[in-house]
Amino acid sequence: MKKELLVLQVINLLLFVGLSVLLRLWGIFNIATAIIIYLMVAVSNVLNVHTQLIKPIEEIGTYDKLTRCYNRTKLNIKVKEYDNYTTYAIIFFDVNNLKKMNDIHGHEDGDKLLRNAAMQLMFWRRYGDVYRIGGDEFIVVVPNAKKEQIEKTLKHWYSSLPVLNAGYNDDFICNFSYGIFYKKENVSFEEIMKKADEEMYKMKKKLKAQRN
Repeated sequence: MKKELLVLQVINLLLFVGLSVLLRLWGIFNIATAIIIYLMVAVSNVLNVHTQLIKPIEEIGTYDKLTRCYNRTKLNIKVKEYDNYTTYAIIFFDVNNLKKMNDIHGHEDGDKLLRNAAMQLMFWRRYGDVYRIGGDEFIVVVPNAKKEQIEKTLKHWYSSLPVLNAGYNDDFICNFSYGIFYKKENVSFEEIMKKADEEMYKMKKKLKAQRN
């Protein structure tokens, strides 16, 4: 951050000198124009510094530090916006066997697994917003979702996913379980998210039964 601010200071100094030289060559450089140039550069500098300082604070407030997905704070901000859409879909994702990964390989590898999971979920940014809402839980909110298109895309994407813990040679598989639910009249966002969670849990139980 300090380096970036220093670069901005140097650029603004060069801008002030350059404009001053240019006006002198044109023969219109005087105290008044010098003050005007100085004020313009000073305002630009203040705005740039403000941007450099505020942007990281905003990111800390709305992004999950580990995965770079949006966090619950951002979700709470966006809920009213989603309710203005005629329809939307919530896809609830859970990373299976994260606890085993943490227990066997440690939390550092567990964090790597979550980052890998988030990277796969970034595919959905072309359709909506991706959030990490808990330890191993993520949701995707797709505004104006067309059910047939979304579910077709979801199945195709899921079938092409690599195993999230590939390369660990474990006897357990880390992958996603998911559930999807659509906006209905007089049903709150939280209730729809809960329904999507319930659908995800059904898939989770089914996958577990298949493995056993």
